[in-house]
Amino acid sequence: MFSYIICSIKRRKAANLVTVGISIMLVILLNLYFGSIRSYQTQLSELSENVPIFCQITNLNGTMGNEIFVSETYVEALEQSAHVKDLSYMTIFMAGEGDFKEIEYSKYLNLFVAGANNVEALGEMTHDMFSMDAQSLDELLASDRMECIVNENVLKKRGWKVGDRITLKCYYYDPSSEFRKIQIHPMGGTVEMTIAGTMEETLGKTNAMQTDIVIPGRTSQNLFAQFGLKFFADTVTFHVKDPMDLNGFKEEMQEIGLKEIIPEADTSYTGYALVVRDADFIASATHLRHSIELLQAFLPVVCILVLMIGYVVSYLAGNSRREEFSLMRLQGVKKFPAAFLFLTEQLILVLTGNVVGDVLVAPIASSLSGVFAVNGVLLFAYLIGAAAAYGRMSMGSVVYLLSVQQ
Repeated sequence: MFSYIICSIKRRKAANLVTVGISIMLVILLNLYFGSIRSYQTQLSELSENVPIFCQITNLNGTMGNEIFVSETYVEALEQSAHVKDLSYMTIFMAGEGDFKEIEYSKYLNLFVAGANNVEALGEMTHDMFSMDAQSLDELLASDRMECIVNENVLKKRGWKVGDRITLKCYYYDPSSEFRKIQIHPMGGTVEMTIAGTMEETLGKTNAMQTDIVIPGRTSQNLFAQFGLKFFADTVTFHVKDPMDLNGFKEEMQEIGLKEIIPEADTSYTGYALVVRDADFIASATHLRHSIELLQAFLPVVCILVLMIGYVVSYLAGNSRREEFSLMRLQGVKKFPAAFLFLTEQLILVLTGNVVGDVLVAPIASSLSGVFAVNGVLLFAYLIGAAAAYGRMSMGSVVYLLSVQQ
């Protein structure tokens, strides 16, 4: 049987090339179809990185995101949340050098101190503005070491140098202060810090507030605890870890106690509302999902079209070979084995076209599974159509087939 099929293929080169060409074309078109679906799916999976959802704690009416008081409870809850990444927080307080008397605070209280858990928390400041390398700087800010980074101008003015231990007396802003009536109080003692590095002057170079000394965020929390005070953050920002689970994220934020913005609320310094900038992400995700669903909805239509092409090509090929089929029947070959012989020939031609088509699309094929999907759909749908065409041909009697041929 196999030798007969090979001889038949050699005899009918022109017709067979048409079948192979159609298979190649279908492979290319199906690869474009499945490739479009995979492309949209890849864009959707990478959307959280390309379009991150930025969040910030503000006061209730949303007018202030900096220089507010965010409770330590919120900071700790966000640190432990599985829905949060890139958490950045900073707290601001004042300090003076040495152990001076309270009545002299106006004379000595002239250093602006920022406790930050990473560089991003410091506003517009960047790694290249610090004398330390990026890795060492990140490790310091993420730690609870009693070390600090000092503004170059302050360092020069006070005669300090890297490695010196300095004594600071710190004052904190009162979280219970009324709007526009900020009160400041001493923490209750002095602390010693080692200068670990320097930073450039920010005043006039960025929109960031003046910063003379930077200490690790965890260290600032420990200082508040050391003097029996409740820690607060001045600024808190982060990103949603898994934007695809946006509903789960928002439910957890409500459980933590963060509120939605109420524009009509009075302005205050208390930070317990959450701004979630998810409009761009939702719009992009919705567009991609609709595109994927639309393409997937056309899969049955694509399969039917391939089936119809297989049927039409096989039917036309069978019509041109009715005499050959009739002679096989007259020689005693039963109708179904004879039809199967023709179908096997079509299978070989389609497989040949698939292989050539796979080679042509190999440079743009995204995965081996995609190649298998294309070939699977093509073979399944095409051969169903071919089987229907040859099955229909085999149902006719030998006399009828010969009369049609004449």
